[in-house]
Amino acid sequence: MNRFYFYIAIIPLMIGFQGCEKDSEKDLENKYIGSKPTTQLEVSISGTISHTTHTAGQTGTITFNRFPASISEWKQVREQIGGEPHGAVALQLMASEMWRRSNKIGKPCVDLNNTTTNAGTTATRLVDIFTRSPIRSYQIAAFLKGSSWENGYNPTKPYTIDVRVAAGRTYDNSTDYQATVIPLELMSNGHDSGYVPIAVLKTQRPNQPGENGKFFIVFESSSLFLRCREISFTNPFNELD
Repeated sequence: MNRFYFYIAIIPLMIGFQGCEKDSEKDLENKYIGSKPTTQLEVSISGTISHTTHTAGQTGTITFNRFPASISEWKQVREQIGGEPHGAVALQLMASEMWRRSNKIGKPCVDLNNTTTNAGTTATRLVDIFTRSPIRSYQIAAFLKGSSWENGYNPTKPYTIDVRVAAGRTYDNSTDYQATVIPLELMSNGHDSGYVPIAVLKTQRPNQPGENGKFFIVFESSSLFLRCREISFTNPFNELD
């Protein structure tokens, strides 16, 4: 009889723990980095990059007034731009900057925007550039239009990200993901080449993000975290909105 009552007692307790876990995840998704922003997040996307055929010269642009301040805001932006190759690139920059401000809030966005393999690589590189000396807090700003090492990597507003199809690399087929890998170049103001390579894809592979091929995710982005030129000694980095 006592054993029967023990099982009856423990089942509601387990259900309670599961409920708390779900509530915790929901709370984190709506939690802001710092205080709640006073301005509404505005994002626009322009340009066309083919999903299937390599076309050198194609370009895409993302413009936005500030970085997302919560997982929920980042997801809202993904709904707006994540269906395009250059949208995934912009979302990678946004997630990385969010990670710099709060790895607890930024990491879920990184995980949602990368293949599981590249998510691990990205997390390792973010730790390197944002927590280990010399800390490069301006790394993401180097990819925003108007920034330069001379002006402290302080970009013009609204923020603009420019992406183009890689001229020297054709689209490839990944057998692992059963998907077309799209090689792109992200314009940079902090690297001698003027850009860094990055590759994206859409996949329906199980246990991968992207909601079964609805959104592009990042396949490879290691060059995004290569050391950019050191900031000017006379013009400090003023942070990003």
